[in-house]
Amino acid sequence: MWTLLHGFTGSPESYRRVVRHLGVDQQRFIPELSGHGGDWRGRAANSFEGEVSRLLALLADVERPRLLCGYSLGARVALGMLSRAPSMFDGAVLVGLHPGLDGASDRYERRALDAGRARLLREEGLAAFIETWEALPLFASQRSLPPNLLAEQRECRLAHDPEGLARSLEVLGLAEMPNFRAAMASLEVPVTLITGSLDIKFSKIAKELADQNVRVQSELVDGVGHNVLLEAPSVVATVLTRAAELAQR
Repeated sequence: MWTLLHGFTGSPESYRRVVRHLGVDQQRFIPELSGHGGDWRGRAANSFEGEVSRLLALLADVERPRLLCGYSLGARVALGMLSRAPSMFDGAVLVGLHPGLDGASDRYERRALDAGRARLLREEGLAAFIETWEALPLFASQRSLPPNLLAEQRECRLAHDPEGLARSLEVLGLAEMPNFRAAMASLEVPVTLITGSLDIKFSKIAKELADQNVRVQSELVDGVGHNVLLEAPSVVATVLTRAAELAQR
């Protein structure tokens, strides 16, 4: 069964088009991450590792093969799960992964950046934050997508609680996760890293990680940016199907 983890400001709906391409044969579990959804307070984690523990507990009784997919924030959390309990999983697909920061100064800068974003959420509200978030260069490639698709994504984002997203930044932000580069290099679980060719930074990271471990492969999707779930869902579904077939051999 696939466990699918969405990105920051996303939801289980973020996988809707991927799931449609997957078809009914692929079982899936799509939880909401800490800070997301209207009921976030009832399942809020106090740390990155706490969120990893919460999700691993949810999967304790899942039958094999256990397969894991995450996008961006979800990819980072998924990597935390793989690093903590590699024997639980038979394969993983991580989209737009950052394995963690190396160095105190980088953590300080990122923590300050996310603190500013959390302040914007609390002081100016969700709509102002989402407008700023969508204007990031990271998402520039999405501006050529159909307007109805972007409207659906914005509707999903605006359904969140601003305090929940602020807490997500403070608990699950890049500065709060361990550096998993060494763990990634020693993983024995087959992992595919998906990035868009227009997402130069994350594509470079994926190639570096794949070069360090023969069990890790990088898959470059031509003509799309960071959010491959949104921009090329059929490609993500194809990679997931391939990973599931490999796990069942």
